[in-house]
Amino acid sequence: MSMQVTTIEVTTDVVELLNAAAAARQISLNDYLRTLVEEDPAVASLSTTTLEEFDRDMDALSDGLEHLPPLPRDFSRADIYDDHD
Repeated sequence: MSMQVTTIEVTTDVVELLNAAAAARQISLNDYLRTLVEEDPAVASLSTTTLEEFDRDMDALSDGLEHLPPLPRDFSRADIYDDHD
């Protein structure tokens, strides 16, 4: 697994809170931050969703909408915002 380094700027108060949270778990700040990111559902779903799972989720999302007519071939953004800016 390759790692990438990213630097962010946070206030001293936030650093103190993060250090305290890491110390309470008896892990390093880096390990604590990595855990926060890796356990985020949005991040986790990006790294574990296969194309087949994505297709299955999209099929489930559109289930029951077969009766809707298809959009015209010349449909554009202007069709949505034609009457206002």
